[in-house]
Amino acid sequence: MQEEGVNLIYSDNINRVCGLCVHAERRTDDEMRCTLRQKTVGITEPDCGKFEYDIFKKTVHKKRRLKTEFTADDFTLD
Repeated sequence: MQEEGVNLIYSDNINRVCGLCVHAERRTDDEMRCTLRQKTVGITEPDCGKFEYDIFKKTVHKKRRLKTEFTADDFTLD
């Protein structure tokens, strides 16, 4: 739910799991250490209610390169 006057730059439907939280530090491939609760949690465990999204922990996929026939000469102003 969006509060009035708050500009959200992220979607409201973020997957709220410990693996994407600011307060989690990666220990192994499937375990995180919660700095708030001081315990080890699973990477896919639901949030504890103090979830803060860290955009840099989200895995992003590289976009495919477009196949075009353009060259640098097509963009010159002769």
